[in-house]
Amino acid sequence: MSRPGKAIRASHSKRTGRVPSLRWRVVAAVALLLVATNVVVGAVTVVAFRGYLVDRLDAELSTAANRTVGGRDGADAPTGPPPGSSSSSSSSSSDRPDPDNAFIGAPGQSAGTVVAIVRDGAVVLGGYTDSDGDQHGLSSAQRKTLTAVDSGADPSTVDLGSLGTYRVQAVGDDGDVFVTALPLGDLNAAIARLLLVIGIVTVLGLAVAAWALALLVRRPLRPLERVAAVASGVTALDLERGDTDIPVRVADADLTANREVGQVGTALNRLLGHVARALTVRRDAEAGMRTFVADASHELRTPIATVRAYAELTARSSDLDAIHRNVDRIGREAVRMGDLVEELLLLARLDATALASGTPVSPIVREPVDLTSIVVEATMDARATAPGHRWTLQIVDDHPLTVTGDAEQLRRVVTNLLANARTHTPAGTAVVVSLQRVGPSGAGAAARLVVANDGPVIPSDALPTLFDRFTRGEASRTRAQGQGTSGLGLAIVRAVVSSHGGSVRVASEPGRTAFTVDLPGAPLDPLAPLAPLAPLGPLAV
Repeated sequence: MSRPGKAIRASHSKRTGRVPSLRWRVVAAVALLLVATNVVVGAVTVVAFRGYLVDRLDAELSTAANRTVGGRDGADAPTGPPPGSSSSSSSSSSDRPDPDNAFIGAPGQSAGTVVAIVRDGAVVLGGYTDSDGDQHGLSSAQRKTLTAVDSGADPSTVDLGSLGTYRVQAVGDDGDVFVTALPLGDLNAAIARLLLVIGIVTVLGLAVAAWALALLVRRPLRPLERVAAVASGVTALDLERGDTDIPVRVADADLTANREVGQVGTALNRLLGHVARALTVRRDAEAGMRTFVADASHELRTPIATVRAYAELTARSSDLDAIHRNVDRIGREAVRMGDLVEELLLLARLDATALASGTPVSPIVREPVDLTSIVVEATMDARATAPGHRWTLQIVDDHPLTVTGDAEQLRRVVTNLLANARTHTPAGTAVVVSLQRVGPSGAGAAARLVVANDGPVIPSDALPTLFDRFTRGEASRTRAQGQGTSGLGLAIVRAVVSSHGGSVRVASEPGRTAFTVDLPGAPLDPLAPLAPLAPLGPLAV
């Protein structure tokens, strides 16, 4: 069975062509550094070693030059009186005989040493003795080269043609210039051998270093390969078909392998977590949207069918009373559809605001709103609409409560809460509406609105979804006068309160069901006690 890592690397190679891997890039970079380092070290070593050998050769050349002058003195003895003698005033350098071949290869000179005597700008005698003891003369070109050497100057390098390169030094003595030259062949051969050794060591060291480095780099990069395998494994998931579960993650052992891999692995794990959450949110949103559309279609289908049926009856009927009844029914259904559409538009507008500005969202309009007046008016309207209920209004504060927001939206919140209490409780139910200030007094206070009733209890399994769209109460919570609801009232309450930065919650127990709305001001205190309720009875403002 092939390893997954090999399959991933093969797939990656197909996609990226001939792009080298990171491991070989590191090996190549280090190898280039080693080569550059060896070249620099080798060049410095060769230059230093050659300078050392040249200095030694120059020292030998100075000794050889002294021998050259001494050898000439022994081989070029004058036949007359010694120089400076008063008895031989006629002696001169012209009367001195020319040196003989004994001058070449004087005692102590090494084989290949070139010597020459330059007199009046011309070589009068020159040659060298080879390793076999045979003496050889110099060609005219070699004589010319030696003639150009300055007397008394530091040793220099000259090319003597077939003899090769030489270090040469000229010493003047009694009108003659004695030129001595030592061959550089052995020195150059030593430098060549050194270069060869350095080259061989460099190549072998580079090969060994590359092999060892490839092994050393491979181990630290294995966690990175596993991270790449995790990333590649995500691409195999069918996320387009709703698969929101991303089980693959970078292992903890790889996160602690080294800092760089740990950073990449941690970032990848966070990215996968964000992607999984985003996919879950998208899935839930799509499911909610499908449910929303289905429920909205269902809600609109009934009034549309009713309007169509009564329109057909009206078209076939000639009874004016029946026509008027049909038209009234069509009008009520039209109002019902209009209310539903308005509620849907409001929710859509609040959703758009939430997406544009984040959560919590800001209300569309921000202005001072007298919440006390809204609660009083809405409660009086509810009492007039449902006189069969016992309504109690409790205003704790002497001064009106003012909040910042959209007056129409806040009015809809209060109206929907009262309509919910009126619709889902039977006649005779006591409904208590209380408004109070919680937290510190002043501008930082929060307003708390509570709508409580003593009607049927809300089942505990329905509480978590009570504020969702198109959610209706159970049949045990009877609907007054058989009225139907769209199931959007509490959803609008939550959306509007959230857009104002507040919160809404519900608590239901036998004998008391309470909806509590907190609008922003001071930090919310869910344990803050409510103001004592007035006895249930007629409307008290």
